[in-house]
Parts: sequence; C-alpha cells; structure tokens
Amino acid sequence: MGLFVNRKHLCGVIFVILLFGVINCRTEDVRPTSAPVPLQQNQTSWQQRPASRNSVQRWKVNHSSAGTSPSLHCDYKELLTNLHDRVSLMISVDEDLRQRLDTIEKKIVQFEESNLARMDSMAVAQMDFDKHLDVMEHIQRLTRRGVDELLGEFGEYMRTLNLSHIPDNRTHPSGIADVEMNILRKTKRQAVYSSQQQQLPPQQQQQQSASPMPISDSQKLDALATLLTSTRGAINALHSQLQANVTRLMQQTGNLQRRVNNLVRRQQNQGAIVSVPNFYATANSQQPLTTSCAQGIAPINGILKLQLTPTSDPFYVACEDQLAGGGWTVILNRFNGDINFQRGWLEYKHGFGNLAGEFFIGMEKLYALTASAIHELLITLEDFQNHSRYARYNLFAIGNEMESYELKLLGKYEGDAGDSLTYHAGSKFSTFDNDNDGCVDCNCAQSHKGAWWYNWCDKSNLMGPYHATDYDKIEQYRGIYWHEWLGGNYSLRAVKMMIRPVIADSERR
Repeated sequence: MGLFVNRKHLCGVIFVILLFGVINCRTEDVRPTSAPVPLQQNQTSWQQRPASRNSVQRWKVNHSSAGTSPSLHCDYKELLTNLHDRVSLMISVDEDLRQRLDTIEKKIVQFEESNLARMDSMAVAQMDFDKHLDVMEHIQRLTRRGVDELLGEFGEYMRTLNLSHIPDNRTHPSGIADVEMNILRKTKRQAVYSSQQQQLPPQQQQQQSASPMPISDSQKLDALATLLTSTRGAINALHSQLQANVTRLMQQTGNLQRRVNNLVRRQQNQGAIVSVPNFYATANSQQPLTTSCAQGIAPINGILKLQLTPTSDPFYVACEDQLAGGGWTVILNRFNGDINFQRGWLEYKHGFGNLAGEFFIGMEKLYALTASAIHELLITLEDFQNHSRYARYNLFAIGNEMESYELKLLGKYEGDAGDSLTYHAGSKFSTFDNDNDGCVDCNCAQSHKGAWWYNWCDKSNLMGPYHATDYDKIEQYRGIYWHEWLGGNYSLRAVKMMIRPVIADSERR
C-alpha cells in the first residue's frame, strides 16, 4: 500500500516537474535570459556584493540557467510534437472509420430495400399464379360440368330410343350379345366333352372316334375374333345411327320451339289467344300491348311507348322505319360524340343519353325485349367520308344480369361491312368496374376505354370513345371501330344498333 502511495506521489512530482519545464520553456521562448552584472574595476567576483538577497538569487538562477544545456527545451518540444502528430493521426483514423461505417450503413439500407422489392415482386408473382390456378380450376369445373351434362343427355336419349324402338334379336345389332353368349356356351360344352373323352377307356374312345371331331382351340379363337370384329362394326354403326337420331331430334325440337314461340307471339300481338270479334268484347276490355316498333303503330317523332307485359313498367324507345322494311327498335345511336360512353356497370344497366340524340337503351330493357321474343339485329356504320356499310344477324338475344348480360344468341351474318361480332358470341358484357372479359392479366374495358362483350378484348367496339379529329390515326382499339371494315385504327363517325322481332316480316306480308 505504501509502495502504491509512493508511486502515486512520484507520478505527481514527475507531472509537476514536466509542467514546470513546459512553462519555463515557453517563457524562455518569449523572453531572453538576463546577463549577470559586470565586475567593477579592481574587484574580484567574490568581492562583488549584491544589492539584496533577491538579486543574488536571481543572478544565481540566471547563472545556472545560462550554464544548462538546451536539450531540455528540445525534449519537451519533441514530446509535444509527437503528441500532436499522434492526436492528428487518431483524428484522421477516426474520420476514416466514420466514413467506412457510413458506407456500411448505406449498403445495409440498399440491401434491405432490394430485399423488400424482391419480396414484393414475389408476392405479386404468387398472386398472379393463384389467379391462373383459380382460372384453371374454374375451367376444369366447367369442363366437368359440360361432360356430365352431355352424359346425362346421352343417357336420356338412349332411354328414349329404347322405349320407342323394340329391338329384334334376329336383325338388330343388340342381339349380338345373345349370339356371343350362345357361342361361349357351345365352346364350354365342347371343352367339357373333350375332357370327358380323355377320361374314358381306350375302347370307348375308339368307339367315340367314329363320331364327329370336336372344334379345336384355334378354331374357337378364330370364331371369337370374327365375332368381336363384327360386334365392333355393329357398335360403330349403332353409334352413328344414334348420333344421327340425336341430331334429328334436336333439329325437330328447335323447329317446334320456334313454331311455338312464333304462334304465341302472333297471338299476343293479335290481343288474345283466340281472336274474338270486337262486338263480343266486354266494355272494359284492354287494348293489345305495344311491345315493339314492328306492330305497325306510328311513332310520334320517332318515339314510341312500349309495355312488354301487363305488369311490367312501360318505357320509351326510338324507332327506325326507313331501313330494311322498318319496324326497328334502336338500342344504340352515336353520331357526334356528345355523350361519353366510358361509364360504369350501373349506368349501362339502366341506360343513358337522350332518345332524340345519342343514347344507349340499357341492358335491362334490352334483355326484356330479347327475352319476350326472338329478335334479329341490324348494325349500320358510317365513316367520315360518308361511306356506309351494314351488318345483319338473323338472331340476337342476351342473358340477364346474373349471367352478366351474356351475348347468348347471335345468328347468321349478312351484309357488306364484314363479320366482326361473331367473335364475341357467348361473351359476357364488361365495363371498367365489372371485368368479365376472360382475360386474367388485363381489363379490356379499362384499356380500350369503353364497354362491350369483350372476349380477351375484341374485334369490334361500338361503345368506345368518339374521335372527331385524327379519326384515322387513333391509338389501336381505342375508338368506335369495326375491324373487318376499316380496322382497329379508324374510329367511325356514326353507328346504330337496331333490333326487330323475327316474325315482323311475315306479319307484314
């Protein structure tokens, strides 16, 4: 303990000496050392008397300082210089370390950002994969459902044919199974007979040898092969006959359904199931409903009020009586671009615009019209050079909202504009906020800025944006276009879609 205290005091003394030396050294650097007082004449140095004790002490100190080597000053200066250099070196090393730390932090931040971006891209890729998987599963379910329906229909037709036709085993191919069973029974009996012959004594075998020889195995196999070949041919013939019967039955069913619909429609137009003379009608009997522009009722300024059923709400439509025999109900009219057709699902459901100008009748009204009777469709097109074309389809109908207003029925095409609508048959209606186009990675209504029966986008779009200028240089598929006439880069000046009951021509005759 005492040694530690002594060392502590010694270190303190050394520190004081060093501090004193540094202060003394700095003082001498500023002020030169004073010289001793010169000797007077006839006096020696020991005879010299100082004026006071302080002067003697100062002289002694100065004298001793004058006799000291200047190495003390150099040692302290070198020590301070070395300390300063080391401190400067440490400062530079510290700055270098700080810069390296900043660089490392930046790299860590960049690495984290890149990892986050990769994780986001992986999440997006996983979502796309899930969407594709859902689509594939949906297609698989639809395929299975369709196969089950076909099998059910095939079974029903088979039962119908079995009930309507009594098979004849002598002439009908269905008797082949009985023939095959008889041959197999005979073959089995022959095998039993041969085994019994082998078990008989030799004498009895010689006696039996005089009888006819049994059929060999090779002959049996040949007979079976011939039977199977004839059976396969008979089955193929039966299958072809069944397909022909099914096709004929479907055609007859379709013809019968069309006749029934035409008959019911004609009777509804006449006002009753059985025509009754006016004088037998009651005083408060109602007039027949006006259900289309083809009933011969003159519209007022091209506008007619329709009511499809006694309980349904009436609504107004625009009629066209100048084209193709007249009687057309206009469902779409565009000619100047006053109405914006880039709208949502609800607006297309109920309709928009002005019947005296540009308008769309609305999906609900269009469904009600096409569901009440079989209609045909007429489309007129006009470019900016006043050239006109038309496309006509002898059948047209759409589904309800639960079916996304699917284009369920589109008949045979005729006209001079080219067929750009058959591609969309069976497609569901799409708007930018209700995508039903079947495209997994795109929204056709949003990219084409319109609404239509998109099928992985389109070959026609009469509800696209209107272009009054640069109509022949539009961005592809972003206008009112009919691909088979002027292509997807030309936006038409005017288009009109009209429908009419199919029986309108026969009624006018």
